[in-house]
Amino acid sequence: MSEKIVRAAGLLIFRRSPSIEYLLLQASYKPYHWTPPKGHLDPGEDEMQAALRETVEESGINAESLAIDKNFYKQLVVSDHKW
Repeated sequence: MSEKIVRAAGLLIFRRSPSIEYLLLQASYKPYHWTPPKGHLDPGEDEMQAALRETVEESGINAESLAIDKNFYKQLVVSDHKW
């Protein structure tokens, strides 16, 4: 049985005012968890393109409003997820 590979990307958005505040969005489906803006890659997209597109779609925040640290990157691998 082959594993299905699903690629997703997102951004960890925060501000200092004066404490650090993170942007979390509540999912529209049960169990209504809280998560940073993220989503699956569309065909032909790289991770950054998908992360920026999802951020705009889900929060209305565009790339020009962000200071993106391209040296910060975290890859998560989930192998036992039930699709």
